[in-house]
Formats: sequence, C-alpha cells, structure tokens
Amino acid sequence: SLYKRGSYPDGSVPGGSVTASYAGGKDPWKGLDAFTSHGNGMPINWHNQGADAGLYDNEAIHAIRILLMEPTTDRHRGDKKGRLFYNHASERLRIAGEIPVRKFAKDGSQSEDPDGKPDTSFVAKIPADVPFTFQTIDKRGMVLNSSQTWHQLRPGEIRNDCGGCHAHSQKPTDFSLTLAAKPQYKVWDLIKSTPLVTSKKLDQSGKRWDTEQSSGLRKDTVEVYNVEYHRDVKPILDRSCVACHTKKWKEPAGKLALDADDERIRHGYDGEFPGTYYRLALDEKARFGHKPFGYDSWGYPNASRYVRKMQARRSLLVWKIFGERLDGFSNDDHPSEPKPGAGKLVQGGEKVDGKKYRAKWDLDYQGKRMPPPTAVAGTYKGPDGKLIKVPALSEEDRFTLVRWIDLGCPIDLDFNPANPKERGYGWMLDDARPTLTLTYPKSGDNPPLERILIGMHDYGSGLEPSSLSVIVDFDLAGRKAGENLAPLFKPKSQGVHELRLPKPIKKLREGRIVVTIRDRQGNQTKIDRVFSIEAKKLASR
Repeated sequence: SLYKRGSYPDGSVPGGSVTASYAGGKDPWKGLDAFTSHGNGMPINWHNQGADAGLYDNEAIHAIRILLMEPTTDRHRGDKKGRLFYNHASERLRIAGEIPVRKFAKDGSQSEDPDGKPDTSFVAKIPADVPFTFQTIDKRGMVLNSSQTWHQLRPGEIRNDCGGCHAHSQKPTDFSLTLAAKPQYKVWDLIKSTPLVTSKKLDQSGKRWDTEQSSGLRKDTVEVYNVEYHRDVKPILDRSCVACHTKKWKEPAGKLALDADDERIRHGYDGEFPGTYYRLALDEKARFGHKPFGYDSWGYPNASRYVRKMQARRSLLVWKIFGERLDGFSNDDHPSEPKPGAGKLVQGGEKVDGKKYRAKWDLDYQGKRMPPPTAVAGTYKGPDGKLIKVPALSEEDRFTLVRWIDLGCPIDLDFNPANPKERGYGWMLDDARPTLTLTYPKSGDNPPLERILIGMHDYGSGLEPSSLSVIVDFDLAGRKAGENLAPLFKPKSQGVHELRLPKPIKKLREGRIVVTIRDRQGNQTKIDRVFSIEAKKLASR
C-alpha cells in the first residue's frame, strides 16, 4: 500500500489512519523545512527522516517509479580516468519503469485493499543482482516521496512482504489479500520494455489509470530509460528557451542565460561544467542571476534558484514550465520576496521582519508560464524590438525535464556532440556486470544431474551471446573436458538456458564448472563452482 507510508517529516500515524502526518510540536513544513536549511542546520525532511517532496494528499499518488542504481567504478588511470558524469546522487540512476498503481472496476469504481484504502499493490519483474530503489510519483511524473536506501533481489527471489512505504511503524498490508496477488493480475515485465507515465493524449495503453481519466501510459522499447543533459535537456532549452534567455541581451530574461554552455565553470572536486548546466543544477552559491534573501547561497537541498535536488515538485524551473506552483504550498504560507531582488520579505501581502524570518523564507511562483504565450504566438518583442517566436513545450518535453530533476540532473562529461549516440565513459557507460546464475549443479553435493541450468541477463548494453562459455573438467555430452558446451544449450524461458544431458550423471566424486558471459560493453561475470554427485554415498562404498 502506497497509502501506508511514514514519509511525513518527523511525523506519526494517528489512530484510524494509515498515513503519517503532523505529530505535534514544531511542524517541519511550517518552519524548519520551508525551503532552505539556512539557520536551521541540516533539514529534517529528506536528510534525516521523511522523504516528502512538499505537501500532498494520498489522492495525488499515481504510480511507482523503479530506479536501477549503478555504483561508480573508480577508474583512476588512463586517458578516461575519473568519474566522467555528475548528478546529485553521485551514482547513475536509470528508470526501469513507471507503474500506475490504481485499479478500476468496469463500472469505474476504484478497487480497495484490505485496509479499505484504494488498492495500490503491484508486482514487477526486474533484473536480479542490481541495486534498485523506489519513487512514488504523481500524474505529471513528479516525485511525491522517495525511498532513501538501496534494495536488491537475487535471481529467482520474490519480495512481497513490504506492506507499505515505511510500514514498519504499523502493521503491514497483507499482500496475499491485494489484487496484485490474484492469479489474473498481469505482472509488469520490466525486462521486455519500460512503461512510462504520460498524458491521456499520448496514451498507448487504452486503459484507465486515474479517476479523472486524464493520464496515460506509453512503453519505451528499451529496457531502461535514461535522461541526460546533453541528449535530452539541452535540445529543449535551445529550441524553446534560449531566444529570450540569452547572453546576447544586456540582461537575459529573468537574469538567466541558457546559452552559456561555451563557458566552463569549475565545481569543487567534481570538475568543470557547461555554463548553462551550472546555472540550473550547481549554482547553490548564487554566482549568477538573482540572489537569495539574507544569505550568499540558496541553501541545502537547493542546487540553485531553479532546481531543488531530486525534487521536481519543489523546483522553480518546473513551476515555470507548468505555469503554477506545484509543491502543495501557497505563496502566502511562508515569507518571501514580493519580487526577485526586492530586498524585503512579505507574507500574506504584509511586510515581515526580514532578520527574524530570513531563515524561513521560500520562493514564490510569479509571472507566467514559460515559454511565454506571446513568444509562442510570435508577438513577443525582444529588447531590440524584433518579434520572437518559439515552439511551445510539448507534454513529453515537460515529462523529460521533470524526470531529469528527479534523477538528480544527470550530465555526461564524456559526451561527444559529433556522435551523440556514442556511449563513452560518462553517464551512458554500462558500468555493471551482467547478471549470471547457475542453478544446476549447485555447489557441494547434488542428486543425480540431469541438466545444467543457467540464467543470464544484462539491462545496459545487452549480452554478447557469442561470449558465453560453459567449461567442465570432465567429459560430458559427447564433448571432451575443457571444450565449450555453450553451443549445446537451448533457450528454456526468458533469460534461462538449459543443457539436457543424454543420460543423468549418477556419480561424480568432484567436478568443476566455469561459466562466463560478457555484455557488449565488455563487462564480464564468471561463476567458478566445484560440486559433487552423491559423493558421500560413493565414499561409504
């Protein structure tokens, strides 16, 4: 149950509810965690306890996003040394799928779970031996809350005992009583394709996913979905934003230049970054554009004025492209500047003490949706009096920008503009070994062996089938010891390959089997196993 959650910062679950809420005392949302950590120390929410990206009701819960997480290889030698990518998580996050979780009967009513809440159960098939995590998202694809740890499944393992998000604070929902546990439930196979939340207009499923019937689902043919600055975000900015946000003007619109990638700006030990990317994703110190009130930085967890790390719902950039504030607060909930650079704070239209409230201010949504309707219509005039016309952002453009922020603003520092499809050694690098398992024979003693069964998969660059090697140190299936048995294997099911032996091996004091497979990136996984067949019985005779 995605309703059964303890994600409210420093909250508790009141009687009669399954969702944590304000527990009394100082409410983190109203005071300490309004927008910035200035003067408050590290924020409770997102850093210590609770992972809500703003205020929201359970009705906003629409889908679960499953992220695959790749650890960072430390390549410290050669011409491609170092970590040639960046995001706010410092590790690659790739979308395995976005799964709508609400279920509807033929009459349009929403199905309920054993707790009497809307049934949000799900089952998904994902790659084994790969770290993953969850993000709960709304219909616009924006993170509502995020799991803040890693998870993992071994080959063949099934996990359905979670019962909820942070459900350890209450009795978990019994999965066996949910719709996802029923025989007729269709498992989401994230090995075959990547489902992605989209608008009703772009729906490819023909199914109902929400009460208003305003959302859709599309399936990407690739197994994992990547969003990266150079390949996905910069083309949107260049097409629809740069015309006004340009260094060519004495003062770019909003004091934000989005054609500054010719600049190279150093960011600590992380390296040098293109100027536009820096302004959006790294300018916490307020080096460019409007300055924060009362401080010389925007404060953790803000990456800049425009982006809040891993939280599209709380990012000004996203508010501007949708034309509304989206984090559940109103402009009057916290003190704020009536306009950027005003040098004073107001709340509810009344001026407040700037010194007293400077640690509790936030940003407001002001102005119009971007790009401006007049620029889309071609009636907007620049400083030189010339008319400006730009394409409007498409619905998928907005989904892309939202996902980019929620994945930590990924950028490939080994991107080759002459060959954008090239993987390189940055964000797009396949940095994980293939998944490989040897089911039979198992390590140690075995019953009579009738088959060799292996499973293998690679979600990144894909397996290199010709690299499969299965070697045993004894004669088998008409092949001499040391010969590759791989050509004798036949596909049995998705990712599973089997060699049926002409006759069972009933006795073997000790044997050795070595299985190896590579992916197209060159990463290799190897299993080296010693086993026996009825060795104890043989020894007793």
